[in-house]
Amino acid sequence: MFDIYLIFLPLVGFLIGLLVTTLGGGGGALYVPVLTLLFGVTPQVAVATSLATVLPTTAVGAYGHHRLGNVDVRTGLILGVGGIIGTLIGAYIGNLIPANVLKKALGVLLLIMIIPMIRRVLQGRKKQENDKMEDQETLRLTGSRRILASFFGFLSGILAGVFGLSGTPPVTAGLYSLGLPAVIVVGTTVFVLVFNSIAGVAGYLLLGRFDLTLTLLLGSGAVVGAFIGPRLFARIDRKVFEKILPPIFITISIVFGLSLILT
Repeated sequence: MFDIYLIFLPLVGFLIGLLVTTLGGGGGALYVPVLTLLFGVTPQVAVATSLATVLPTTAVGAYGHHRLGNVDVRTGLILGVGGIIGTLIGAYIGNLIPANVLKKALGVLLLIMIIPMIRRVLQGRKKQENDKMEDQETLRLTGSRRILASFFGFLSGILAGVFGLSGTPPVTAGLYSLGLPAVIVVGTTVFVLVFNSIAGVAGYLLLGRFDLTLTLLLGSGAVVGAFIGPRLFARIDRKVFEKILPPIFITISIVFGLSLILT
């Protein structure tokens, strides 16, 4: 990697931070391929850098969404605990199972995780239900629903720990399956990914696969983008957003899932 390319990292970080905090995510799915394909970073360092960069992005993005009332903290904490456990386990098993096998398995998993969202889109939602959910700030989870939420967080953590991804798809699919509206799904997803990032950074820092220069340059731009993202999000009409987000997420998940399976 040529040093002159480093000047582009803050710009790349800014664009990714802006995109993912507007749509709901942390950016891991973009950081790793960008670092490996465009900047020639080794996969191991790219994974560690991705997790470290995702942390400030999600933290700033979550704070912005929380100020706008887009975060269900209680539900997010339940998924976050599962995410921490999954991330630590994922970092461990990533060194035991062949990467190609894990990629294909996770690709299949991502395709399965979008089934609840597809069903919800096809069935549609009554206006009365939408209005009720728009006014609901906190979803109370008990019993099996609490276990289900933790499971989605755990799957998100596995994805983060193994591949350095933020783990967005399982979290988003899980929140949709629990019945949260799109605006709350976006903000809560970003909040949950903070936990994945913290656990991932701690794990990979102990492994010594960390490049401080890459992290600072990429992260500085990402933080600015993450700060602007929620404010841009606030200008979007909620009814329109409710219609466009599910198809966008389903498309991204299908492409990402198939890519993992076929590569």
